[in-house]
Amino acid sequence: MVFDYSAAVGYLLLIAMCFLSITIFFCLFFAVRGQRLTDKIIATNMIAVKTIILVVMVGIYFGEGYLVDVAMVFALISFLATVTFTRLILQFMFDKSTTRTRPDDADSAM
Repeated sequence: MVFDYSAAVGYLLLIAMCFLSITIFFCLFFAVRGQRLTDKIIATNMIAVKTIILVVMVGIYFGEGYLVDVAMVFALISFLATVTFTRLILQFMFDKSTTRTRPDDADSAM
């Protein structure tokens, strides 16, 4: 008796893709309801990583090799977006904390 491993792998990939999709929705909920900005950045980064994994799994399931290339491009764009967004937030917070108030004209005349 020969066991068909390709059918078992197909079912395993379907189950894993469903589970990964559910966890993406949990991360989306965490990104919306996160209390701090860092929680939201980490949650969106987790969504991007899980989406990359999901695209690769879909490519394996359907036997389409180009989806791995799509996932690699998405990974680069996601990394750049995370770095840019974090840098923008840090720059905004740094500029906000270093602003000085000008002394009044009456104080400078003395």
